[in-house]
Amino acid sequence: MATQHEVAKHLGISHKMVSDMVAMGQIDKQPRGQYDLDKCREQYISKLREQAAGRAAAGDLDLAEERARLAKEQADAKEMENATARGELVYIEEVATTIEKQFTKVRTKLLGIPTKVAPEAHACATVKEVQAIIEQSIIEALNDLVGIDERDAEE
Repeated sequence: MATQHEVAKHLGISHKMVSDMVAMGQIDKQPRGQYDLDKCREQYISKLREQAAGRAAAGDLDLAEERARLAKEQADAKEMENATARGELVYIEEVATTIEKQFTKVRTKLLGIPTKVAPEAHACATVKEVQAIIEQSIIEALNDLVGIDERDAEE
């Protein structure tokens, strides 16, 4: 039987490391001076094997868990790349910019309706004719919203 100091000397590690391993449950806690050197050596070797295999946690990080997380992130990135290539995924900034340009164009057309329609409306004989002219101009402006033409959006 041995003390933690003797276990540390036997394993070639510091007393603090032995204490830490006991605290983490990697070496079974024993009463003072009751540590079995062979059993401690086996537990220490087991810990080293786990670390070498990448299955042991290093502090707050678990290497296997981190590798799995990285693999998932890489798979997600590739999935997004493929979805973008197929046209199933778009960048929100591009969509917002295109829509903003379309709305600006429609706004300009709608605000231009009074100037465009006034001379025609003045020449009309009936209210129905004025209504038809105004309605046609509004439909023209709104038709720009129906289909987004990329060439128009770039203007």
